[in-house]
Amino acid sequence: MKLSHVFRFATGTGNYGGGGITRAQLLNLLLYTPTAITSVRLFEAVRLKRVQVWSNPPVLGGAPISCSVEWLGENSPSTLVSDQSMGVRPAYIDTRPPANASNRWWSISGFSESDVLFILTAPPNSIIDVMVDVRLVEAEAPTAGDVPAAATIGQLYCNYLDGITTHILAPIGYQVLP
Repeated sequence: MKLSHVFRFATGTGNYGGGGITRAQLLNLLLYTPTAITSVRLFEAVRLKRVQVWSNPPVLGGAPISCSVEWLGENSPSTLVSDQSMGVRPAYIDTRPPANASNRWWSISGFSESDVLFILTAPPNSIIDVMVDVRLVEAEAPTAGDVPAAATIGQLYCNYLDGITTHILAPIGYQVLP
């Protein structure tokens, strides 16, 4: 069964400056914790459809603020989409993976999970929407996800878009992975 979903993230006061988002990070977005120290993925496959970024306008008289998404992928040249705030207008990006690029392919558990799909630059107080199609796990033995530090047994968690190490791109509207 295929479902479409939009995940929303915020940078808060942190600056996410040019970090790559991998197939594994998308596959690990929603996790279930059967024990306090293990987690399993709910997604068997993910297909990236669109990325939107909103950044705050600069402080009055301050320097412009920029945000960008650089698409990386096979079968397509690297494509940079960026915007810069001007006056009271915030920077805004609405972009899809390039046509015929591997970024549009399904990301499947265990296959090329380390591939970087896009590089994101988002200043403090940015909002990032990631639109995906997902296939839920149907196997009896689901793939292990990121291991949480101290999770509650039986809880559904949303992971940070940038993984469990930096904790800059925090999910909005979900129980956050500790």
